[in-house]
This record gives sequence, C-alpha cells and structure tokens, in this order.
Amino acid sequence: MIAVGIFLWHAALSILLLLIWRLSVRLGRAMRDDVGSNLLLLVSAGLLFLGGVAAAMAPLLPCAQWVFAAADLLGTVLGWYASWHSWGWLRFELRQKSSTGGQS
Repeated sequence: MIAVGIFLWHAALSILLLLIWRLSVRLGRAMRDDVGSNLLLLVSAGLLFLGGVAAAMAPLLPCAQWVFAAADLLGTVLGWYASWHSWGWLRFELRQKSSTGGQS
C-alpha cells in the first residue's frame, strides 16, 4: 500500500512539472526568451515518474530501489536547475515590489 502511495505521489509531481514546463514555454515565447533549459523539466518529469514506478516495484525487485533513488535524485536536481533558470527572475521581481510598499 505504501508503494502505491509513493507511485501516486511521483505521478502527481510529474504532472505538476509538466504544467510548470508548459507555463515556462509559454512565458519564454511571450518574452522571446531562451526556452532551451525548459526541456530539462520534461526530462525531470519523466525521471520522477520512473522513480515512482521503480518505488512501486521495489518490494518485488530489490535492485529497483537503486533505480528509484538514482532517478529521484537526478530528476530532482534537473527540475530544480530548470525551474531556477526559468523562474529565478520572479524572486527579484517580488522583492522589488515589496520594497516599494506594494505600489506599482
């Protein structure tokens, strides 16, 4: 039962990353920005989904635990890098708005 929960969690994270990828591509095209690193969000979503499948199979295949750990680690690192590259400007934008007292 826990393995199924871990699989569902990873599937939900993959769907969330696909949504973030789509928003990043649209925003990048609207701003005529580089959307090259957004492909890493797709790879990250795939790796996290693979990690969820491996976690669900881990009780049956002990070697799947290593695939689970490696896919999760690599997917997380790629996802964070691509997200920071695409959305890192938002932190500075929000900080600038709050320093002016919320006025536009």
